[in-house]
Amino acid sequence: MNLDEKVIKEQPLYHGAILDLVLEDVLLPNGQTAKREIIHHHGAVGIIPIDATGKLIVVRQWRAPMRKETLEIPAGKIDLGETDPKAVALRELNEETGLFSPSLKPVANFYSTPGFADEYLHLYYTDNLQPVAHKRQLDPDEFLNVMHLSFSEAQKALADNEICDAKTVLALFYWEILRLKGEVTLG
Repeated sequence: MNLDEKVIKEQPLYHGAILDLVLEDVLLPNGQTAKREIIHHHGAVGIIPIDATGKLIVVRQWRAPMRKETLEIPAGKIDLGETDPKAVALRELNEETGLFSPSLKPVANFYSTPGFADEYLHLYYTDNLQPVAHKRQLDPDEFLNVMHLSFSEAQKALADNEICDAKTVLALFYWEILRLKGEVTLG
């Protein structure tokens, strides 16, 4: 069975700085119609940075949709016109942590919430970190604290729902695999 849906009509509902919201009327495979609320997003990056002591660097920040603080890996959006996710990852690593890495390793690329959004996230890993000569300023509406978590502290933060976003949960699983393989032994 072909599962494709054909867009019959698309109505823009909102155009914003980070996303656009559209309402689509679609023709379903069975001939019926349905509505789809879709968020269009330019994409994002995330970095799994492990410091020299084997700890994961995360940022604590307020997340308005959840009305709470979270612990997340450094991450950020790809701006309109940017085409190199690795360069964006280096920018975000600098901006959020004051660090640089000459060797970002691609881990995974994935849609963060495919049920209603087309945000595509590029995830990188590094354990080769250096302080930057010139730290970029945070965005004017961005406030965060940098933290270094041991593996057990990160697991506790996950159990306590302080780590609760998909990219950071995936980062923890990746970190655990590296530890099991003996590629990261401290932390």
